[in-house]
Amino acid sequence: MKHILFTTIFLFSVLSGSAQTALDLTNLQSPTLDETSGLLFYNNKIITHTDSGGKAELYAINPKSGAITKTVRITNATNVDWEDITQDAAYIYIGDIGNNSGNRTDLKIYKISKADYNTSEEVTAEIIAYSYTDQKDFTRRPNNTNWDAEGLISYGDKLLIFTKNWVDNKTNVYSIPKTNGPHSAVLVSSHNTNGLITGADSSPDESVIYLTGYSASEAPFLYSIHNIPKHSLDIFSGKLSKKMTDIVTLGHQVEGIALFEITPKKHRLYLSNEKFSASLGPIKIAIPAKLLLLEIDAQPLTSAAQDVTSELPSKPQ
Repeated sequence: MKHILFTTIFLFSVLSGSAQTALDLTNLQSPTLDETSGLLFYNNKIITHTDSGGKAELYAINPKSGAITKTVRITNATNVDWEDITQDAAYIYIGDIGNNSGNRTDLKIYKISKADYNTSEEVTAEIIAYSYTDQKDFTRRPNNTNWDAEGLISYGDKLLIFTKNWVDNKTNVYSIPKTNGPHSAVLVSSHNTNGLITGADSSPDESVIYLTGYSASEAPFLYSIHNIPKHSLDIFSGKLSKKMTDIVTLGHQVEGIALFEITPKKHRLYLSNEKFSASLGPIKIAIPAKLLLLEIDAQPLTSAAQDVTSELPSKPQ
């Protein structure tokens, strides 16, 4: 799903030299990954996919070079609007959850076995179809709906979907089972993020959740959530960090986030942004699709580390 950053805001952000605390790691292979969306860290590789209208494929990329090292096609899937990807011990879940106009009735999550992914370049997915329990109106309203979504995480025996609310700049969290659908997605938590959530991930023990997104005045941003009450799906009843708005320059369109646990107290976050180009009179700006790297303490998020290592992680997730 293509989102919009106004050209004047973009150019102002570039020219004003906003603080950049994330390392600009590498450009992603173009044109295949120009519309990169979700991110996942698995087997020492970053897995990504493209969004609306892209191929029904997962791409493993080298985190140092941005080159595609493996392509896996999901044979029974269609990329209507793939927006995020998550995992548990046995499965990878792909969220066909983009709903920019709020009128979709075919929302679903593709569930593929890691064993199949590891051994084949073509896999068949289980299909977890769902609808929102509290959505009654399916009128088409482009960029003017609270039923769009771009964040997805695995959380215990549930999948949590984070909406991208164009109308009120909040995010609502919906829960569905990991079993084949159809299911009714139940509202379990909500928060005014003052921006549009575009990606989510959690630590391996699910004790910390990270959200990333953008807004017109504070793009991009990052939140962390800690100390969530045990067995509670109301994740925003935990401790929410301050809103970090200095993670990268405002011109980047942050789309995905993937976590690697260096230690229980230190996390490495990979961030991605789509290709972006804009012009205002004679000024032309072009930013390729990129992968960025951020290392932070696994505490309630207050600051980002300025120094990051260039070594690839050696411990698989």
